Amino acid sequence: MSKNKFCWSVMSKLRMGHGTELEGCGKCIKYTMFLSNFLILFGGIAVLAVGIWTLVEHAYLETLVGTNLYKASAVILVITGSIVSVISFLGCMGAVKEVKCLLLTYFILMFGIFITMLVGGILAYAFRDKVKEILTARLLASVPEAYNNQTQNPRSLAITEAWDLAQRKMNCCGVEGNAGYAVWRKMNKGFQPPNPNVVPRACCKLNSDKTPMSCQATPTEKNAHLNGCFPKILQTITDSGTVVGGVGVGIAFVMLLGMIFSMALFKAII
Repeated sequence: MSKNKFCWSVMSKLRMGHGTELEGCGKCIKYTMFLSNFLILFGGIAVLAVGIWTLVEHAYLETLVGTNLYKASAVILVITGSIVSVISFLGCMGAVKEVKCLLLTYFILMFGIFITMLVGGILAYAFRDKVKEILTARLLASVPEAYNNQTQNPRSLAITEAWDLAQRKMNCCGVEGNAGYAVWRKMNKGFQPPNPNVVPRACCKLNSDKTPMSCQATPTEKNAHLNGCFPKILQTITDSGTVVGGVGVGIAFVMLLGMIFSMALFKAII
């Protein structure tokens, strides 16, 4: 069959249907696949939303943690979530119109995305477990590089911005312990004599008008957040990894059902 005749055949089937009505189990498979693709569509949108939220809300953590694995897992889910949302429409059309070539194309594409989605979910879970081992060392290593006013080094500026965001958003200061704030005086030359300030401004609590209190020289429980950021950063990354990984793996198995039904319908169509 020539290419033009094949395309015309597919278009005719899309307009008029396959021509042979499925009955019994075949019809049940058809509507089950149609329903599963609705679930896949909403799952793809959910994966896309979670991936974007992770990238936007917690991008600064990548700088502090010192690895792009956290970002990579979210990017994988953003891309695959977008593609899955489109491919699910192809599955719906193949089911409703009973077009075998569409069902086969849907299966091949969905299988590739299934593997990618599963890898993205597993990556998020793996990073969630790995981060605890490296987080303290990474945070301590970044302390001397932050708030370096003597240089415009892009890395130093990025680390400073990341520490500011972490300390403000999480209401914490420094790295670890009830006196986590002390790490700035110990390990960062910018907070050592003759500089009277011992903590960054981001450690200060806010007044009622949302302006920072004066705490940099004399941080106390009344005017500053004294507890270290390590527990809160760890919890944030762990929770995000659980959400991203759980959503990724969950939608991957819904996609697996879609693939099974597409092949069952493919076999049922005469």
